[in-house]
Amino acid sequence: MKEKLKASAIHLSISAFIIGVFFLFVLTVWYPAPYFQVSGLIGIMLMLVAIDLIIGPLLTFIVFKPKKPSLKFDLSVIAAIQIVALAYGAMAVYEGHPVYVAYTVDRFTLVSVGEADPEKAKYKEFNVSTYGVPKIVYAKMPEKNDERNDLMFSAISGGKYLEHHAEYYEPIEKYTDKIVKRSIAVDKILAYPKSKKQLESFLEKQGKEAKEFAFLPLMGKEKVMLWALDRKDGKPVGVIDIDPWELGKS
Repeated sequence: MKEKLKASAIHLSISAFIIGVFFLFVLTVWYPAPYFQVSGLIGIMLMLVAIDLIIGPLLTFIVFKPKKPSLKFDLSVIAAIQIVALAYGAMAVYEGHPVYVAYTVDRFTLVSVGEADPEKAKYKEFNVSTYGVPKIVYAKMPEKNDERNDLMFSAISGGKYLEHHAEYYEPIEKYTDKIVKRSIAVDKILAYPKSKKQLESFLEKQGKEAKEFAFLPLMGKEKVMLWALDRKDGKPVGVIDIDPWELGKS
């Protein structure tokens, strides 16, 4: 029993280290706050934890016998299962992580690896790596009618929307005033008890008044939250777990 527990503990320690390093990378590079909260990654992360931190060490505990002839083979199979699970999870996390966070009309939308075309960006600063930190951009509607029509037909036919076209990306700093003007009115948030409580809690933590922020939707794959920006420079400050499209419905 001692040998089994020791082997299982060693296996758990190694697995925890690998998973910990991977999670740290994911949360600081691919999904820095607040993108993780709106990404819908929890299911994949739980799968990785279950396989690498629970099932793997448990199987080691079950099969481990110091003089067992097939021990090396058994442990190799367990390790292979964990590696495959980690590779699958890492690929899913990579493909879903945002390369850009694009502003269009009245919202910010996460643009994932599969939707992004960095090589088409006209600004060098937006020719980013799909392995790097997400870049916040302003997606500007083209001025030419034929380009506008192409975008409209693309969206109608199930193709890409404006936020997915890197060729229309502009530096967000140039459009701070326009973005702030399209923000959700604070009175609308305060009009409902649930959202009012959440907003007041956010303001208390920030130690500031609501008039100092602009609130806009942050659209993820599975969740929408309210993104608070500083009205002066348009820089993100934090998120509030409020779905702006659901205000007043609960």
